[in-house]
Amino acid sequence: MPKYRALYERYRGLLESGAFAAGERLPSLRAVAGEEGLGLNTVRAAFGLLEDEGLVRAHERGGYYARPRPGASLGAYRPPPSLREAEGLSAAGKIEYLLAAGGRRAGFALAEPDPALLPSARLERLYAALAGSWIAYGDPAGEEELRRRITSTYRRLHGSLEPGDVIVTGGATEAIALAVRAFVRPGDAVALESPTYYDYYRHLAAAGARVVEVPVQPGRGMDLGLLERRLRLGRLAMIIAQPNVQNPTGATMPDADKRDLVELAARSGAVLVQDDAYGDLAFPRERPANLSAFGGYERLVYLSSFSKSLAPGLRIGWMSSPGLRDELIKAKGLSSLATNRPAQLVLAAYLEGPAFRRHLGAMRAALAAQLEDYLGFLEEALPEGSTLLRPSGGCLLWIGLPEGSDASALFESAAREGILVAPGELFSANPYFRGHLRINFGRRLSPSRRAQLARLCALAGAARPRRGRRPSLSSSP
Repeated sequence: MPKYRALYERYRGLLESGAFAAGERLPSLRAVAGEEGLGLNTVRAAFGLLEDEGLVRAHERGGYYARPRPGASLGAYRPPPSLREAEGLSAAGKIEYLLAAGGRRAGFALAEPDPALLPSARLERLYAALAGSWIAYGDPAGEEELRRRITSTYRRLHGSLEPGDVIVTGGATEAIALAVRAFVRPGDAVALESPTYYDYYRHLAAAGARVVEVPVQPGRGMDLGLLERRLRLGRLAMIIAQPNVQNPTGATMPDADKRDLVELAARSGAVLVQDDAYGDLAFPRERPANLSAFGGYERLVYLSSFSKSLAPGLRIGWMSSPGLRDELIKAKGLSSLATNRPAQLVLAAYLEGPAFRRHLGAMRAALAAQLEDYLGFLEEALPEGSTLLRPSGGCLLWIGLPEGSDASALFESAAREGILVAPGELFSANPYFRGHLRINFGRRLSPSRRAQLARLCALAGAARPRRGRRPSLSSSP
C-alpha cells in the first residue's frame, strides 16, 4: 500500500472513532511529516483524501479540522461480507417504472446532468448546419470522422488507440449488450461488483448467465481478494467493473488495484469489461487511468458514453478491444447495423478543438460544487444513523438509511408524492442493500428540489425503525 494511503487509512480510523472532536484541529502537515518520517507531499496527499471524503475541512489560514457529524455521517458504508451467487436475475418492476416515469419528471432517480451544465446551444447549431449527406446508411463501426476525433481525444488514456479500434454504439447500454451477446453463453459465470448498475442484470438474465457478486470496498472498488478466491474455484466467462467513479458508490480504484485486476483477468482468461461511463466526470484534476494503461490484455473490452458528460439525447457511446473487435462488430451488425449518423456527425464536429476539454473542466467543477450543496443539506436533514458515501466524481450519491430501514418502502411512499429515487435493491440480486438508496445530484439544488429532498428525508425519518435505542452511526447492507 502506498505510504500516503496508509497514512490516510490511519487518520480516517481516528476520525471515525471520535479521536478528534468536531472542529478540533489535526496536527500540522509538518508535524505529521516529522513524526512519521514522511515527505510533506505524502502527508498533503493523505490529508487531501480525508478532505475529499468530507472527514476534514481545510481552513484558509491553514490547518485541517475535523468536520462535525450531525444527522448523517460521511464515509461509514460497510460492504457485503462475502461473495454471493445470484439466482433470480430479473430486477423488480421498479426499474421499468423509473425508466418510464423518470424521463417525464426531474426526479432524483435517473443519472442525468442538469441541462444547464450541457452545451445545448452549440449542439443545436451543429445540428442545424448538417448537410444532407447523412441520409444513407453508415458504417457499422461508426463514422470515420467521429472515430478519428475519439481517438485524438482519448489516445493519451489508451496508448495505442487508433480509429480502426473504435466501435461507435447507441450509448453505453448497447455497448454492454454487445459484449454480453458476443461472449456470454447460458450457464456462464459472470462477476459483477456489489452494488452495481442495475441494467447489467437485465442483459445477463437474457443471456442465461450465472452472476457472482463481488463486494465493493469503500474508496477502492471491487474486492480483488475475494475475486481471486472465486477465480480459483472455477472459470469466469466475464468480469464487469467500473474502476473509475463506480455506479452507485462513486468509488475509484487505486492504480495498484487496477493493475492487479488486469493481471487476474489475464491469468484466468476472462473477458474483462471496463464500463467507464463516468470517468470523464471524476473530480480530481488528473483524470483517473483506464485499465488499458496496465498492460495490453487482448480480452479487455473498454466502453464509454457521451450521455453523462455531453448530451443524454445523443445516445452515442463507444467501445474498443485489442483482440475482440471482430466479434463485437459481428454482434453490432446483429443489433443495430449502424448508429444514428446525424448524432455522430454533430459529435464529431463538437470534438474538434478544445471545446470538449473546457466543457468537461467546467462541468466537473459545477458538479463538485453541487455535491457540497447536497451533502450539506443531507447531513442535517437525514435521520440520525444515516450514512453518506462521498463519490469521487459523477452525479450519484449512495445513501444508507438507519439500520433496519426499508428503502423500497420509502421509494413507494415517495413515488406516490411524485418524488423518485432509486432504491438499493435494484443494485444487487441479493438483499444486501434494502436499506440504501441512490439519488442524483446532477441537477442544481433549486428551491423545488430542496423541498422535495426535505420531504424525502422527512418520510425516511417517519419510517425509521423504533427499537428503544438510537440507531448505529454505521449502516450495514
